[in-house]
Amino acid sequence: MHRRPILLIISALLLLYFPMERGYHFYLHKNISFLDAILFGLIPIFLIAGLVKVTRVGWYTLIAMIALWGIQDLNVYYLSHGKNWSFFLHLGIYAFSLSYFINPRVKHLYFDPKLRWWRTKPRYETHLSLIVKQDNYWDYPLMRNISEGGCFLETKSVYSLGEKIDLSIPLPVPLKVSVIQLEGEVRWVSPSESKPGMGIQFKNISNKNLSALKDFVRREL
Repeated sequence: MHRRPILLIISALLLLYFPMERGYHFYLHKNISFLDAILFGLIPIFLIAGLVKVTRVGWYTLIAMIALWGIQDLNVYYLSHGKNWSFFLHLGIYAFSLSYFINPRVKHLYFDPKLRWWRTKPRYETHLSLIVKQDNYWDYPLMRNISEGGCFLETKSVYSLGEKIDLSIPLPVPLKVSVIQLEGEVRWVSPSESKPGMGIQFKNISNKNLSALKDFVRREL
């Protein structure tokens, strides 16, 4: 999980349509106002950079710019007496991008750096079963990947963001300990029905378990 979510990148790159559209109008020698060139030609480039870099400023700028773009488009649509059909295409782009970025699971990425897994330690694929305990409930999910800072567990059990769990990872080969005991916190829940699960951040790791975890991660390379 070294890379940003692909849908995040697609939703951001959709905004490239606006400078491309203005460039096409310029190519056709259509009259483009200075304000229009700034709003729809220049600002989207910086906005896309902020969204792809997952910055808080980028998220706030998206909300502000969609409001401004919408007002500008409504004005043009009104002056054209409803004959500006690009208004509806713009509306579709606004709706798609906005609905994605205001989704709480995505919005949290922009306000909580700990959720940006692509900026943390490398993760490695694995297929180990482990034991999860949450209060008096026991679960036996499949661990799909792991790093020194966390892991992704594939499970159909429902957990909430911020829930604390205890993990026991039986090792196929003993590495100072036969079972790694860890505390974890649910930091991300997968919305996918085909691959349900959750991202876990490890907490309060003892030196012995941390050493075994590092050795285990190295063996997964």
